[in-house]
Amino acid sequence: MQNIVIRQCGHEDESWMNTLYKQNSKQALYQLGKSLDEGFVQDNAHFDQVMKQWIEIGAVYAAEIEGDPVGFLVIQRERAQHGPEIIQYISSHENILILQERALSDLHYAGYGPVLVSPHARGKGVAKALHDHALHILKAEKFDAMVAFVDAENPTSLKIHVDALDMQIIDKVVLASGQFFIIGQVIG
Repeated sequence: MQNIVIRQCGHEDESWMNTLYKQNSKQALYQLGKSLDEGFVQDNAHFDQVMKQWIEIGAVYAAEIEGDPVGFLVIQRERAQHGPEIIQYISSHENILILQERALSDLHYAGYGPVLVSPHARGKGVAKALHDHALHILKAEKFDAMVAFVDAENPTSLKIHVDALDMQIIDKVVLASGQFFIIGQVIG
């Protein structure tokens, strides 16, 4: 296995992250006639602006192999008050969303994602390295859990997160913007 280095991102990383995002967003893959089978990230018309904000608050981490950036992960430590419908749903229903017999409202949790790995680096342990880094950081920061969502049309991402990374399905919801699995993991 190749050595994967995880580091915090700076503004100098914006270009490659935006390119990777644009090449792997659900809408871009549809428009290019590509299959969604390898996974995708949710569409966000303002991704470049959101990425700048995430970088400014130290929420983005890059994975590198031999100095080449091959993926990134966002750890959202603050609960979002605005954003996609699914984020608002999680926030407004955290008292009934249960992770290992505890309501999310009783847990100090962080948002996990988006996470994106370059197609040429998939299958090399990059997602696991980013996931494990998130667990390490959040444990040190005294978080109890991390929570994410996966589009129901993205079974590859769901399989990776549930089967390979031991996250648990909390709920499946149908919203105007689509169907989503809410997943989470207690940090131990």
